Amino acid sequence: MGAGKSRIGRTLAAEWNWPFYDTDALIEQETGRTIMQLFEEKGEPFFREKEAEVVSRVSTEAYPAVISLGGGALMQKESYQIIRDSGLLIYIKSTPERILERVRHTDKRPLLKMEKSGNFEQKLLERIKELSIEREPVYACADIVYLRDGLEPEQIISELNVLIRQKWEG
Repeated sequence: MGAGKSRIGRTLAAEWNWPFYDTDALIEQETGRTIMQLFEEKGEPFFREKEAEVVSRVSTEAYPAVISLGGGALMQKESYQIIRDSGLLIYIKSTPERILERVRHTDKRPLLKMEKSGNFEQKLLERIKELSIEREPVYACADIVYLRDGLEPEQIISELNVLIRQKWEG
């Protein structure tokens, strides 16, 4: 969450001439609702079910492809297994403090929705830390774990291209 995976993924896909899929964008397009609206109107279980359907579909539509997953997608065993079986899994890692810098001004992340009062940023940072701790064991199983903090997007993309090529050809 907030690591820049959509932007980085879109650029990598263009450089490799592969299709690019953003699962959150596809869910919004298919349902006619934002992720926030889906969480509010239908609940997280509905969203996760829809997310699993989209992950399953796009992972088989075109190969190879770049798929940008929502932050919690890999926490579902079915989605995790589909992704693991279909190609390289890349974890673009960022510290909670850097994630906070990128998401503090958006209201588009339902798992970070909270009232903006008092110690808002401290509470938001604590929530980001909680999610990071919960997700890290699964994320750490990626084929490539890339710490992106402090790097410009061009450097990230250049280095990921090298790592992907090594994994792909090796």
